[in-house]
Amino acid sequence: SSIVNDSSSSSQLENYKIVIIGDQHVGKTSILSRYKYEVVETVYSPTVGIDFLTKNVFFEDKTIRLIMWDTAGQERFKSLIPSYLKNANCIILTYDISNKETFSSLSKWYTDSKEYVNENTLFVICGNKIDLKRAITQKEIEDFSKEKNIPFCAEVSALTGEGINEMFNGIVKKFCEALNLMTSDNKIEDITIENQQDSKSQNFSLKENKNK
Repeated sequence: SSIVNDSSSSSQLENYKIVIIGDQHVGKTSILSRYKYEVVETVYSPTVGIDFLTKNVFFEDKTIRLIMWDTAGQERFKSLIPSYLKNANCIILTYDISNKETFSSLSKWYTDSKEYVNENTLFVICGNKIDLKRAITQKEIEDFSKEKNIPFCAEVSALTGEGINEMFNGIVKKFCEALNLMTSDNKIEDITIENQQDSKSQNFSLKENKNK
């Protein structure tokens, strides 16, 4: 793969802030832990307030440092979240694919967070726990994606790891594309995003590079 995790040698260092938000128990901490450490805790411990992890990924001549902020889903901690949304490059709106209530909450999470970020902030819709029986239909996800104009949708399982790297690699690619547009005319060719478009929405998934 042209993305190499945890590299520190690079002529350029770019920092990007990612904030993951959503209701309690949707698996926000587990998603970040799976991506950072490639494992997930089997004993659930709710996030208290705000926490963060960092992970470096190397692409071409750049080291992309992801600063990933984990937020508590409990109501009493929601007042803390706005201050951490400022200057975010990416917001991951997370729900539990087996729990309809957590999906219904996304609209409020989106509306509340839009107030504190700039117009260039990347939003990602992330459905976790695809290892469980789904309670949200694909049409509901597509309708929400279209309504909010969020074309980047992902479905993952923090428990099994399915879809986790693909989602974050897709986010890194978006960052690199935006950076290249600002700094040069260079094109990213080694990583491709498949645009799976239907009449309702667009879903992005990273194709695995088989030439390792």
